[in-house]
Amino acid sequence: MLFLHGGRRSPFVRRVEVWLTLQGRAFERNYVNVFTDELAAYTAINPLGRVPALTIASDEHLIETAAIIDYLEDTATPDRRLIPLTGEARRKCLARIACANAVVEKGVALAYEVERRPPHLQWDDWRKRLTIQVDGGLAALEAMVPSSGWMGGETPDGSDIAAVCAHDFVGTIAGFAPAAGLPRLAALSMRANGLPAFAATLPPKPA
Repeated sequence: MLFLHGGRRSPFVRRVEVWLTLQGRAFERNYVNVFTDELAAYTAINPLGRVPALTIASDEHLIETAAIIDYLEDTATPDRRLIPLTGEARRKCLARIACANAVVEKGVALAYEVERRPPHLQWDDWRKRLTIQVDGGLAALEAMVPSSGWMGGETPDGSDIAAVCAHDFVGTIAGFAPAAGLPRLAALSMRANGLPAFAATLPPKPA
């Protein structure tokens, strides 16, 4: 049995959870809030205290989203893989995932700045810089999304998962609104969240 550790809001954790579900894997979910005293126990699984982590054996824990997904792809049957095995299709899928991941990384940094740092310690220039980066990444993702259907073709692939997780997460950041309209991303998110794997993992708004 696999065990996925991490919080409810993290887009990194959500990406792995959706991936596991779409691959039809049996797993259990261990909800961990690393901003509470739960962190101390969690460091036995990941000394860095970062999420997600995936326990694949009693004494083996994978950390970092990319490493976890690499394991899931490597051990999946061909019909369950969510990244093409080789060639142009693989390269383009990974490029879309990289863009979505960059949006998430900058979005998390922005959320920390505006939600967790005391207002009198916030750095306005840094917040503006992060906002520009998130907006730029979202615009790039918007251009990659088809007007209908999935980036993966007939069914969602890994880049669809990554893009939806990025889009939905930045929508939870306090005070953030995209600089431009994102109709294709919004439509992709709506299609995806009509599927149980996505609907069950929607990120909550910050408390």
